[in-house]
Amino acid sequence: MTVPRSPVCLPNFFILGAGRCGTTSLVLALNQHPEVFIPGIKEPSFFASSFQWVQDPTKYVALYEDAGGATAIGDASHVYLEDPESPRTLQAFFPDARFVLVFRHPVNRALGLYAHMVEGGYETHRSFESALAAEDRRFHSERFRRTCGQSFWNYMYFRSGLFGEQVQRYYEHFDRDRFWFTTLDQLINEPTTTMRSLHDFLGIEPADVESLPRDGTSKGTRSIALQYAERRLLRPLARRTGDAGERVRTSVNRWNRNSVKPTMCSETRARLHRRFEPDLRLLHDLTGIDLLTPRTD
Repeated sequence: MTVPRSPVCLPNFFILGAGRCGTTSLVLALNQHPEVFIPGIKEPSFFASSFQWVQDPTKYVALYEDAGGATAIGDASHVYLEDPESPRTLQAFFPDARFVLVFRHPVNRALGLYAHMVEGGYETHRSFESALAAEDRRFHSERFRRTCGQSFWNYMYFRSGLFGEQVQRYYEHFDRDRFWFTTLDQLINEPTTTMRSLHDFLGIEPADVESLPRDGTSKGTRSIALQYAERRLLRPLARRTGDAGERVRTSVNRWNRNSVKPTMCSETRARLHRRFEPDLRLLHDLTGIDLLTPRTD
């Protein structure tokens, strides 16, 4: 006799990001709650037109086979915030969804994103200024979109930080009461109050969170070229050769990663503050989140 399988639940809330704003730590904290399920593949990105880690609908559904009786079932894919087509797509499939967003100042976030891309072996420019200068060329290059090997928006250090513009796109498709906003600063410094507010928003029993689990922040590398080679050569080699290849890859990463963090010159920082200011005013008008005051984090 065949035992009928339980129906698979799909997400009822989405952590939209923003990327490099503490969303991994947020996912770790939420998954400690017995009423929450977020799959092990944190960013399937299935409903984005620009980039997908999970492309097969069957595999996407399979991510949620173990959701069981969870009340809050989540998909944490920050590309949904950046991808202009995702709001309309999510509205078509999940009209009653809720959305969680965490922000930090976009200037600091841009440098953090660059460090993350360098550490992952995706960014080849040797300075943040050089990568930022390449953004317009990359943005208008169809070839770069097809071949960049990562989420295209992760290379958009300025454009991906236009939070006001991104939220405004979502407001065109969902009512404002479907959104919960906070900042990285609030998550770190007021974890219990902030997380209880989020639990209430998700319709689960509020619980104390004394401190937020910290995911390792990206640092620098001794050699950007070596880290690029690690991604392009050593990772595929490790998949083919097993433990021996993985030991080589681990040794390279141990030597090359966690060096001095990338920096941003003061002129670049001042220029970016000016460029982001109109969008940050829009973000404040739309959400009440105030990031206009420069911070270091």
